[in-house]
Amino acid sequence: MKITLYDHAYETFAIQFLSSTLLKHGFDVEVYFDCSMNMDMDQSLFYVPIFSSSEDRIAEAILKTNPDIVGFSILTAFYPKMSNIIRKLKELKPALVIVGGGPHCNLLPDKVLENHDIDFICIGDADISFPVLLYHLKRHPIDQVKAMLKDALPGISNMLKGSAMHRGMGQAMLDLDPVPFPYKEPYYRKNPSLKSIYTTTASRGCFFTCTYCNSNNLRKLYQESGYKYFRVSSVGRLMKELEFAKKTYNPKHIMFLDNLFGPDKDWLREFVSEYKQKINIPFYCETNPTVHTTQTLDMLADAGCVLLQFGFQSTIEDVRRNTLHRYETNDSIRSLVKHAHTRKIFVLVDHIANLPGETREHLDEAIKFYKEIRPDWVNLAYLQYFPKSEIVDIAVKMGALNEAQAASILNGENLSAWRLLPKLQLSPYYRTLALRLFCAFKLPRLLGDMIIRLLDVKLFSTILSAAIPIFIYASRIGCAYTDKRDFLIRHHVLRNFYVMKVVFKEKYLKNG
Repeated sequence: MKITLYDHAYETFAIQFLSSTLLKHGFDVEVYFDCSMNMDMDQSLFYVPIFSSSEDRIAEAILKTNPDIVGFSILTAFYPKMSNIIRKLKELKPALVIVGGGPHCNLLPDKVLENHDIDFICIGDADISFPVLLYHLKRHPIDQVKAMLKDALPGISNMLKGSAMHRGMGQAMLDLDPVPFPYKEPYYRKNPSLKSIYTTTASRGCFFTCTYCNSNNLRKLYQESGYKYFRVSSVGRLMKELEFAKKTYNPKHIMFLDNLFGPDKDWLREFVSEYKQKINIPFYCETNPTVHTTQTLDMLADAGCVLLQFGFQSTIEDVRRNTLHRYETNDSIRSLVKHAHTRKIFVLVDHIANLPGETREHLDEAIKFYKEIRPDWVNLAYLQYFPKSEIVDIAVKMGALNEAQAASILNGENLSAWRLLPKLQLSPYYRTLALRLFCAFKLPRLLGDMIIRLLDVKLFSTILSAAIPIFIYASRIGCAYTDKRDFLIRHHVLRNFYVMKVVFKEKYLKNG
């Protein structure tokens, strides 16, 4: 029995950890890594269609791996595209078994099971439930497996005689130390540039209640089943993985893609000591301002953190608290950014625009605030509504969404590129917002103020609007190549060049 797991765009830990787990259990597993640009949510540039593969072509490529079972980790943003791939797979090979997992399946199991091309979905961590499902599929006909009771197949849902057969959440991985190292080889073979940064995670989940994030709803789902959602591996387990990666792949940088890196001071203290001694490679991490202080920033800097990402999302404390359920203060943000600068850490800040109830005054206040604290870069994103997130209800109450738009979110619709504006019907002010922010945090104050004033002139802003996205992308890349700490963007530039090469060969040079 052959299992193929589909992954796309960048490295996905759900697939990497699951594939290594299945290999550990002795299954015949292959990862099909689709690096096509149309599966990268961040991108909406003119050249993306040229370097994107169609769903039909992807399905045909997956079938060339000769799978009996194909697994997908499904994010809401990609559900429509993945549904098309799955539909094509079933058309070409009706006996193929399709298994889904990931946030979209966890939050909307009944909605996903309405897609009759999907045979099973995993609820919760698939580390245990998916191998159990595979053992049964190896020994029994699929109809018999679909009729199994909860005790035989915990964490697996499927349709049975026209109704959803739910068996609850599977056993959660409360101890992360036994989880094998993520399976990287298929990714590095297809895109060798990925080897320059070793990506990993020291934890799973998050303990915050942000209204716009899937993690809050997943946390509730785990808690309802009696499980802790935020879990952290031991420092010893993490060091073993990093020592293996250092020896095997020789990365230039490490990237920790945790939702919250190092919120526990004792864990962080041990990490700093071990990392400096055994790894000593510059690294990136992302965390929340409420769990760190100037003292813990010192610890991160001492360990080798050169690139730190904070999610501020709004500079208005009332908006953060009441709309986003974020409770950091502007004073704490000022202190952290200022201290990070003294420790020579490159500070990235996430800011979400188009929040429900947002006014011109809110955005002007953001410009003023970033002009004051001067982070190294502000990542401007536009609000994405995800299924069952609390901010959907907030937006409906405030009139930012109507009921029909809210309903469409359940199908993965009403989403667009995070960074650019072409699919969003927003006021002209938003089309110049990225440049206004850039003037605030990057340019000398007199020059920045002058350009911001010019952007208030309708003719000037109209002329510049079309060029602003290209300017921001070019400036971001220019910043990365003039500041060695900003290694992540340089990595993405190289990664995209490899993607162009791979997709061009697959799309235009092979099979005509």
